[in-house]
Amino acid sequence: MQVIPAIDLLDGKVVRLARGDFSRVTVFGDDPVRVAEDYRRSGADRLHFVNLSAAKDGGEDRQFLQLVSRLSRIVEVQVGGGIRDLPSVRRHLEAGASAVVVGTMLFADPDAVRAAVALFGPQSIVAALDVDGEKVKILGWRKDSGSGLWDAARLVERLGIRQVLATDISRDGMASGPNVALYAEWKRRFPRLRITASGGVRDAADIRALEEAGCDSVVVGRALLDNSATFASLVHACTRKEIESAVVPQEEKQSGLAVRVIPCLDVAQGRVVKGTNFQNLRDAGDPVELARRYCDEGADELVFLDITATSDGRRTAVELASRVADAVNIPFTIGGGVCRVADARRLLEAGADKVAVNSAAVADPTLLEEMSQQLGVANTICAIDARRTRRHGGGWTVLTRGGRDDANIDAVAWAERAVRLGAGELLVTSHDRDGTAAGFDTDLLARIKEKVSVPVIASGGGGSPESFVDAVRVGGADAVLAAGVFHFGVLSISDVKAALRSAQIPIRP
Repeated sequence: MQVIPAIDLLDGKVVRLARGDFSRVTVFGDDPVRVAEDYRRSGADRLHFVNLSAAKDGGEDRQFLQLVSRLSRIVEVQVGGGIRDLPSVRRHLEAGASAVVVGTMLFADPDAVRAAVALFGPQSIVAALDVDGEKVKILGWRKDSGSGLWDAARLVERLGIRQVLATDISRDGMASGPNVALYAEWKRRFPRLRITASGGVRDAADIRALEEAGCDSVVVGRALLDNSATFASLVHACTRKEIESAVVPQEEKQSGLAVRVIPCLDVAQGRVVKGTNFQNLRDAGDPVELARRYCDEGADELVFLDITATSDGRRTAVELASRVADAVNIPFTIGGGVCRVADARRLLEAGADKVAVNSAAVADPTLLEEMSQQLGVANTICAIDARRTRRHGGGWTVLTRGGRDDANIDAVAWAERAVRLGAGELLVTSHDRDGTAAGFDTDLLARIKEKVSVPVIASGGGGSPESFVDAVRVGGADAVLAAGVFHFGVLSISDVKAALRSAQIPIRP
């Protein structure tokens, strides 16, 4: 059974409420990052992070999203509090959360919850059922949902959710012991739901009792904050090891989000080009016209890479970002020639959704840290061009300047470091496979996915529809990117999505 420490944030302070009463607040500090770091050092691998201010008053807090980004680089984070519509779910996941906890939204907009499960995968959505006797409370525990406990549980199953955070409000923050009987009845009635218990945990004996009741995990707040118990003592009390692969279907483990299909437009002198192994470039058309076409054909995102900006010593095309933003209504990334935070900021202000950096980040890794802190983790992509080598234990070396220079850095190690520095996503291109249509380098992708928690975009080698399936199934990619096969009509966006759908891989509509 997994023990999950909780950090509740109210007006910027780490607090605990008594029975959800906002007039009964105990403050435990004003530095949630330090608390998270302490939990991580104690061995925690997941954190429950709640925005009580949003739960109480509604709305969304940019500062809280920035904290989610910071904490997600320390430990896996599930977030809750005031998340009541689909765009808010997306923003929290894009900020770095591994899962979003929804409560009020279950009853206020169940169709939006169903859409969130379809878009982001059932492992990314946790249903919060806050129980007061036989009733379920919403809006920060201040209003009756109108649904009984077991009717609410049936609603959760119908919506496709597999994880439930069940809190006994009468026990929460009271150190009175958990409602073991409630959770035992939950598991008896709904054995397919994964149950996280919350409320009242005091010590190791409570953990053992919850495990015997069949709970899959437990959230602990006050007992850890007031030092009534240590994280190590609670974990030691667990006798049943959590074997994630035995519980979560493989297709649910592939990605935190539905797999995205992304055309890549390599730009040189204002035209889209495509070659093989970064050489022998052919003209493929006007970037804005192609962007419109791919938007109409159902692309999920677009990536524009000015492939000669770094080698030619030019700045990225802010004008291109502006023209594309006017032409399409899907997210797009621009990279190439970004050397400073100011370069990235101008691209975002011109309309780009994300900015990718490669050569400049290798030369000065602090660029990733500065970008993520000033512009946001979700807006910061590290592009990695990798080539197989006999060095680095027979792995892959990092290339820079459009594949012209060998940085003599192990690509997998660089991916790990880039994420620690603040990259919110990795764009991994196999130089060996680029433009060959021979299939993605799934070994490279799988090695990197083993080491990082952020989404990975597979690039280089997409050819047959099956190769895109392999990138996800074998390589673990969260998104698949291709250029030539789309530009020259070998495959369409719908061809790739049809293959993914046939393989039962979740995709965006």
